[in-house]
Amino acid sequence: MKEPKNLLKENTHLKSRLAEAEELLTAIKSGAVDALVTNDEKIFILKGADHAYRVFVENMNEGAGTLTPKGIVMYCNNSLAKALGVPIERIIGGSIFDFVGTDDISRLKSILRKSKDQTTQDEIHLKKDNKKLFPVAVSCSPMKLEDEGICMVVTDLTERKNAELKITKQREEILHATRVGKLAEFTASLAHEISQPLTATLSYAQAVQRLFEGREPELQEILRHIIHDNQRAVAIVQQLRGILKKSEPKIKPLDINALVKATVDLVITDATLRKDVLKVELESNLPFVYGDQIQMQQVLMNLISNSFDALKSRRGARSVLIRTSRKDADTIVVEVMDSGCGISKENIPKLFSSFFTSKPDGLGMGLCISRSIVEAHGGRIEMKNNSDRGITFYFTIPVIQQK
Repeated sequence: MKEPKNLLKENTHLKSRLAEAEELLTAIKSGAVDALVTNDEKIFILKGADHAYRVFVENMNEGAGTLTPKGIVMYCNNSLAKALGVPIERIIGGSIFDFVGTDDISRLKSILRKSKDQTTQDEIHLKKDNKKLFPVAVSCSPMKLEDEGICMVVTDLTERKNAELKITKQREEILHATRVGKLAEFTASLAHEISQPLTATLSYAQAVQRLFEGREPELQEILRHIIHDNQRAVAIVQQLRGILKKSEPKIKPLDINALVKATVDLVITDATLRKDVLKVELESNLPFVYGDQIQMQQVLMNLISNSFDALKSRRGARSVLIRTSRKDADTIVVEVMDSGCGISKENIPKLFSSFFTSKPDGLGMGLCISRSIVEAHGGRIEMKNNSDRGITFYFTIPVIQQK
């Protein structure tokens, strides 16, 4: 049994601790104390600053908090809790490392070690809702309080990083556009240089044909082939120069079926060399449409070229089908269907974007230009994956209304 003297001493001590506890509870309720955090057997108390400071910290856009050297959160403001997507009560008393990306935990530990003596800044990734990572800049500084502590300010870098990515993408697009422009100039120059020897060759072949007229039937047959292929090559060069030439569109009534046939004549040799089968299905008696012949052929050649490229890795039968039909009383639809491997769902929304290409040597401009041309003609261009294999590009164009 304890002596009365000891009992009195213990009673006095308990009363003192009870008074301290009541005082602390009152302080917490009134805001004079921000947090009471236990770590092992040690108790950390963060005492509030003056009113102006508290209002500033609570209303600042950046996240702010105080940590122990081991990363225990003693206090955090609403902005930090909002950024992390977690209630304040789930943050205070826990470890800040619970909200840090796995790859950045060692980096934050290094920041906290350095910040015992000096302000330290770096970039890490935090977890929002304990899942999605987002980039932040952290600035940690030593706090000169009764107990060692670290003041941490967190700035969300998501918008800045997105802006940097956007600027980088725009810069790349400008550089790409410059390269495409230079390539177009070079191609136009090359087409001009090629046209001269082609014209000379055609003249020589026609001269020999006249010289041996009525004689040497085998030679005449060879000359006819030379002249025909030469004229075809000249037509292709002229077509290329017309596509690259910057000129106002020449809008006139067009026969879509005739345009398809003329375009097929330009690519049939390429299809034969690739060992691809090029099929054509044309609905008869289609009404005329208004359009620029060069531009509409450019669209069709782009779509056919894409189909040929899609067949490169295809084993077995490889075919491209070009089909025209009457969609309704006011619209004609032109389809280019291939039996290739199709396209992934995630790439479909990007297909008509500038500089997007799935080909390692592609420029990423064909479909974007094609869409601009079709829409300028009052139509639409779209694509779909076929039910069996391959994809179909199709565009619509309004017919000439009869008055």
